[in-house]
Amino acid sequence: MDKFFLADTYLLKGAPLGDIDSVQGVSEFVTFEPGQVIVKEGDTSQDIMVVVAGRVRVEKAGTGTIDELRVGAMIGEIAFLDRQPRTASLVAVNEAKLLVIPASKLQDLLRERKDLAAAVYRNAALALCQRLRSANQQLEALSPEPDHASGS
Repeated sequence: MDKFFLADTYLLKGAPLGDIDSVQGVSEFVTFEPGQVIVKEGDTSQDIMVVVAGRVRVEKAGTGTIDELRVGAMIGEIAFLDRQPRTASLVAVNEAKLLVIPASKLQDLLRERKDLAAAVYRNAALALCQRLRSANQQLEALSPEPDHASGS
């Protein structure tokens, strides 16, 4: 894998390259076959994953497919950050290769390397803010316009 691949992911953007090398050093590549479940909604695993090859479908019980992730997408940061169960299931669309960053090893690195921790938490906060704004816009689009014509 290219040395700068992880540096271009949104969660590690701006982190020192030596720290990114350390993250890659504790990680492992895992290949999933088409249709194979990567994680199931409600699982308690907290590992972060990066799509290195292929595509991954995000599914929510009762809703179906809510997204499809491609190369470079990070998965699992919500469970990593809040240590709660997974919010959705992930299924390989085609043969998918993921870089799995074990939560316990990443937490150790974040405790040891303050610049890495600052970058990860800052980037996570920004990403979650973007998602919240997007969700708010989607909710606004679903809400009926208030009836201003009946005012006095």
